Amino acid sequence: MAGSAKEGLTRNVDWYPIYQLIRNAYFWLPVFFLYFCQEMSLKDVLLVGGIYYSAVVLLEVPSGWFSDRFGRRLTMILASISMLAAYLVFCFADDLLTFSVAQVLIALGFSFHSGTDTAFHYDSLAGLGREAEYADREARASRNSFFGGAVAAVIGGGLGVLDLRFPYIASAVTTFILVVMAFCFVEPPHKKGEQKASINFLTQMRHTIGYLKIPFLAMTTLYFILMTIINHIPYEYYQPYIKFALEDFSWASRQTPFVSGLHTTGTLLVATYFAARSIRIRNAIGIWPTLLLAALLQGLIIGLMGFILSPIIVLICLGRSAPRAVMTAPLNAAITGRVSKAHRATFLSFQSLAGRLSFAAVLFYLSSLSPPGRDVDWPLVSMQVQAGFWIAVVGIVGLILVCMVRRDGTGSPDES
Repeated sequence: MAGSAKEGLTRNVDWYPIYQLIRNAYFWLPVFFLYFCQEMSLKDVLLVGGIYYSAVVLLEVPSGWFSDRFGRRLTMILASISMLAAYLVFCFADDLLTFSVAQVLIALGFSFHSGTDTAFHYDSLAGLGREAEYADREARASRNSFFGGAVAAVIGGGLGVLDLRFPYIASAVTTFILVVMAFCFVEPPHKKGEQKASINFLTQMRHTIGYLKIPFLAMTTLYFILMTIINHIPYEYYQPYIKFALEDFSWASRQTPFVSGLHTTGTLLVATYFAARSIRIRNAIGIWPTLLLAALLQGLIIGLMGFILSPIIVLICLGRSAPRAVMTAPLNAAITGRVSKAHRATFLSFQSLAGRLSFAAVLFYLSSLSPPGRDVDWPLVSMQVQAGFWIAVVGIVGLILVCMVRRDGTGSPDES
């Protein structure tokens, strides 16, 4: 390998954790709903939310194919530019049309990053012959992602007190740095004789779905779908839960962006701690017990939220992102090396899409439990979260069976 190529790949792997920290610094997260409601009617707020999710679903898998076909670097450049454009539009948005444009742009950014960033990290290490370092490095990158989100949440909440547009300005500034970094990256090389992604999208999808014939990848895909569902249930319900759990405290009635930012920061700091130790946990107990541990933790949180209304549970809800932190690096390390470079980003995007669609189906089911015209109250929230808990229980029972029959060690491909 030429010296300049090696230097470029080394820059890729050295900068990647910083890139992930900046990319996940969503200053707007604690205030976006407040900002949308300030500028639009509730009907339009829900409509632009639907536009965002529709765009993500449509772009998720094609973005993975684009990455496999045209390269990680180009895909990350387009992703970061789309995010920057979205934040700039958000800064000046004041009606349904401009908010819709911004939502499509941010969906494009999220979709093009999804799967590609993980594949870019692995491919860069593979180009240097350092694939064995991937798991530990991915854990550090995951830690940085949560930490970046934690710091941005509290800063964004404080900025939102001054003006709800300021968090989007801060996000635009940091995302400009992402654009510069993406241009400085180099494309990880293809190995001699290595298969290339098909120019035909349907052919690419046929190859990608074919990986599900491998039992390990089929089971990890089902696990990913399960965790996408149960990881989102506490996120969907924690705000009304906090409202009902703390309604007897006068200070809790003050709903400000800064308070929201503080709660998000606490959640992500807990996740940061677990993300940094996720590979150590995997090495100590194995891949499937680690994945089961994450599911058990989230199932416990959902169960407590569904059956008990207490301020103590509000504190426990700060752990709602810890299961995702525990599972992310071990799961990525187990999957990436088993999928060829030609299909890697497409496969990861396919998993993400399957998880999103499955959670959408669960949301539809949970919403059907609510009688028409009924106001949101604790009995209704409790009933829906309890339904989510039983979904988690079914998945966890299946995981326990997997742990009893599988002997995959840490899940590393070289152990297969």
